[in-house]
Amino acid sequence: MSVGDGREGKVRAALHGKGQLGGRLAGLSLPRQIVHIALWPLLEQVMSFICASTSLFLATHMGTAGDVTEQIASGIGVTGYVMWLGFLMQGAVGMGATAIVSRMTGARKFGEANYAANQAAVLGLLAGVLSAVLMYLTADFLVTKALTLSPYAQEVALTYMHTGCWVAIFSGIVFAVNAALRGAGDTRTPFFIMLAVDGLNIVFSIFFVKCLGLFIEGLALGMIAGMAVAAAILVGILAWRSRRMNSLLQGRDVDSYAAEQSSTFVPPLYLRLHDLCPSLSTMWRILTIGLPQALEIGGIWLIQIYVLRVISGLGDAAVGAHNIAIRIESMSFLPGFAIGMAGATLVGQYLGTGSVRMALNTIRKCVMYSVVFMSLMGVVFYAFPEIFVEIFASNSEGLMRATVPVVQVFLLVEPFYAAMLMIKMCLRGAGDTRRVMYVSYGCMGFFRVGCLFLWTLFWPETLSLVGIWLLFTVDLAVEYFILNRMLYGLKWARRKV
Repeated sequence: MSVGDGREGKVRAALHGKGQLGGRLAGLSLPRQIVHIALWPLLEQVMSFICASTSLFLATHMGTAGDVTEQIASGIGVTGYVMWLGFLMQGAVGMGATAIVSRMTGARKFGEANYAANQAAVLGLLAGVLSAVLMYLTADFLVTKALTLSPYAQEVALTYMHTGCWVAIFSGIVFAVNAALRGAGDTRTPFFIMLAVDGLNIVFSIFFVKCLGLFIEGLALGMIAGMAVAAAILVGILAWRSRRMNSLLQGRDVDSYAAEQSSTFVPPLYLRLHDLCPSLSTMWRILTIGLPQALEIGGIWLIQIYVLRVISGLGDAAVGAHNIAIRIESMSFLPGFAIGMAGATLVGQYLGTGSVRMALNTIRKCVMYSVVFMSLMGVVFYAFPEIFVEIFASNSEGLMRATVPVVQVFLLVEPFYAAMLMIKMCLRGAGDTRRVMYVSYGCMGFFRVGCLFLWTLFWPETLSLVGIWLLFTVDLAVEYFILNRMLYGLKWARRKV
């Protein structure tokens, strides 16, 4: 990435003092700000990918026969979709926390930002408990009734779900606080927390699976143990910050203290026991922003369950191939998702300073960087698909044959997915979650439900996993063009949070 261009300089010159961020972002060009914030989320995403891939690798290498591997891959793949439902409420809390904390940080209302972060932690815990109960109660129906799986694949999925669902209690706290920290521009602390989550997950999973012979249940226990330890570490960090801040403030509020410092000073978010007392108004403020995203993801989840039901009708190999393809594709949006986090944070902070032009310029650059990175990955996947597929499907020739063509489709998927992902994440960072939800519902409902239903009804003999992924590409392209028009309409810049 370059250190800046002439257009950015003109934009900054026209602001007459607006659009200046504080903390470690002060004085940096926009590309450097994006890199500064995106670096740690990128490393975090890489570690999460390694962790998830390790779990899938351990799972698909538990059996030796090809059909057993296909059923295990199918069962583990299904759990990702089922647990997705449970994490909806946690995602709503995180999105609301990011939007409010980033806007208040940009406006230098640090007391309000810290209060919102503490309230988000409490709300995240409540959401985690509800998520765990919801996943436990719905697992049987979703695995055995909503989807078409072989008996052994169902057994694998239910064993993992009935144990692993309780991770939500700890992840609710971790995800909410990490989201607030990113909104304040602190992406390094969430990285180290998620490094602990994923690193301990790998260690515990290997121990439970290889040493204790717990297999599928061991994978779920490893996930819970890693998240629980990381949650304790995160609370400890915030408590340490609290002691440090109390010694600096000496009875003053944080805004008064910040006013005495330089204009670039940004205090860290910290634990404040008084702020943990639930406030319905603040929690509702967080949920008002986050709930449209939860409804969006919930609708997407229903759509994806329908798609998965159609795919499961093609056999365990198709479900396993679909899951492996998603895991491989996630490699491509590691940089894209990190850039999107940076974009969401910067858009919120620039809007907080009153600079719509810098917020818009941020989105443009994030879209450009993401499209370049993810498109290059699409080229690599198209040219060398076997290298990636063999990692997960080496035990099964059927999985290899089913997955390789899907991975090659990424060449068409990646550019549209990159641009669509960036605009969505940035608009959410601005608090414009409701219109993003409408676009997702409309496009995915039309293509992934309507068109796929007609396809299975009138031309079922032509249905294939590759064809379904090509349909995804059309959906992503249409979503991008609609979102791009919304971007330049600038209604998102007037959204109150």
